[in-house]
Amino acid sequence: MITSALLNSIPTIVHGFGTEAELVPLVLQARWALRPSKKQVHGTRAADIVGVRQPVGEADAFHTAAAGIPVSVITADCVPLLLARRDGSRVAAVHAGWRGLAGGIIPALLAELRGGGDWVAAVGPTICPSCYEVSPELAQDFARRFPAIAAEELLPRPRHLNLRAVAAHQLRTAGVEAIDQVGGCTCCARDEHGARVYRSYRRGDRNSQQHSGLFIRPD
Repeated sequence: MITSALLNSIPTIVHGFGTEAELVPLVLQARWALRPSKKQVHGTRAADIVGVRQPVGEADAFHTAAAGIPVSVITADCVPLLLARRDGSRVAAVHAGWRGLAGGIIPALLAELRGGGDWVAAVGPTICPSCYEVSPELAQDFARRFPAIAAEELLPRPRHLNLRAVAAHQLRTAGVEAIDQVGGCTCCARDEHGARVYRSYRRGDRNSQQHSGLFIRPD
């Protein structure tokens, strides 16, 4: 399980990013059955979770002020983004692939949550630019959409897109200054024994991905 020092600094929340060895973080497992019922579709819709096992349909961002209910996302190369208010009163989880980032899922969520100044964020295990080669058209589209990101950061090599840089840029633009980058690359990360750490769609994992999520402590 991977965690963020920023999120760990908020004592009222519990969080974790999954790995291949622990697809659902252990700290979430006891409450896992309470999570909302959802279908991720690489879109920009956010859902406010107010009850256990809430059916929300198609959505890629989830937030709640209800204690004890985990909000989570499934990823296998896309950005898993976990956020919390500094006072621990609301948490959010976002699935942000290139479609969601291009569509503005992060600024849309933070606009719904009325700004990012009171929030901290952790960008979890995500495919790195070296492993993420895209079409020339997609690379050009991102360069056009995000001119404020330095070219060498957005596309450090031709056609190699930096999803983390886009997520961090959108967070800062929305007012979130406290951002933690954790977990490394889902595609190429290896442990001290040379074993892969995460599931990766780009590497060929199709039917099982890791989960990332958080909840407000009920006590």
